[in-house]
Amino acid sequence: MKFLFPIALLALLPCSPLSAQAAPNQLPLLAPQEPLPEALSGEESVKLLISVDRGLAALQKEQQEDGSFKTISYGQPAVTALAVMAYLSRGHKPGQGPYGESLEKAINYVLTKQKKSGLFSHTEIDYARLHEVPESGEDFDIMAAQTYNHAISMLMLGEVYGLMSEKEDFRLREAITKGLTCTIQLWDIRKKDATDDGGFRYTRPWEDGAEADVSITGWHAASLRSIRNAGFDVPQRVIDRLVGYLTRNQHADGGFGYRARSNSRFTMTAAGTLCVALAGKHDDPALARAAAYLYRFDVNSYWAFADSSQRNWPYYSCYYMTQAAIQLGGGVWVKCMRQCYTYLIQKQDPSGYWMPDGTDASYGKAYSTSMAIIALTPPLQLLPIYQR
Repeated sequence: MKFLFPIALLALLPCSPLSAQAAPNQLPLLAPQEPLPEALSGEESVKLLISVDRGLAALQKEQQEDGSFKTISYGQPAVTALAVMAYLSRGHKPGQGPYGESLEKAINYVLTKQKKSGLFSHTEIDYARLHEVPESGEDFDIMAAQTYNHAISMLMLGEVYGLMSEKEDFRLREAITKGLTCTIQLWDIRKKDATDDGGFRYTRPWEDGAEADVSITGWHAASLRSIRNAGFDVPQRVIDRLVGYLTRNQHADGGFGYRARSNSRFTMTAAGTLCVALAGKHDDPALARAAAYLYRFDVNSYWAFADSSQRNWPYYSCYYMTQAAIQLGGGVWVKCMRQCYTYLIQKQDPSGYWMPDGTDASYGKAYSTSMAIIALTPPLQLLPIYQR
């Protein structure tokens, strides 16, 4: 029977036979309107599923009694929301199957973390300090985490809306509506520097006064698209100004930096690309320029996961790389997905976890495992926000 297991898995995959696997250099660089070429062989696709299923089994061990998944205090509720998305990306649903109860508990935990302002985070916004520059690195980290927590939680809630009972969907609608108001209020703070206009900021400025960056803008762009897909009213003016922030700050080499004046890096180029694509601007020339930059991605390069400060973000980078590449299609998709697949499959621990690594290692095994799984599962096309 053990020999039949991979064959049964293969039958569940939306993939072509081994011979249909495409070579990147035989495809157009950018083809967002064309059918998605197969990035992995049938054998590799089976290996991917086995790896993801082992990861999800390990991930469940990180769930606590209150429904949350283990992480540092200011990583909540984002890490729990990412864990939910990891299960969704493999086709698991709340209230159904082996992880149904775990997902319901996790979603409920995220909902309990919404504050009076509508913010989903470990702490409430301090309005008196909204324009105050943080005094320390820890102060900045905690403040910045508030905005990531909110965007990632909103993204997850948009994905599960409609999958719950009628009673729970009513509760979700109320929470999402309140959260969307908070999102737009944070976004609509007028920036001192015109280069930051349209981008998302943290609940306080950077130490140097900057008020937008591509990383957090990417998460908010995904959350806005998710809740718009779920039927919520997201003003077009928000989408248009958001895209304007990105295209205005794209560098001559086609890449994006973490902030307007930062050097181009692969992770931020993928984040910026994803923003423009999720806004529906697939014909924007910015995407063609970004595709050319992303095609140079090499997972073995020092700069594959590095930012402008030479810090390293392996799981975060793979996440954005595969999500952006699937929106671009063509040779960029095949090359980037294969690169991240090879890296992540080899990196999985025998325990099933993807162990913490890089600058964000402090967020723990639930974070690194969830991010790795979400980065691996685009070929399955099951998580609505990252479908083409």
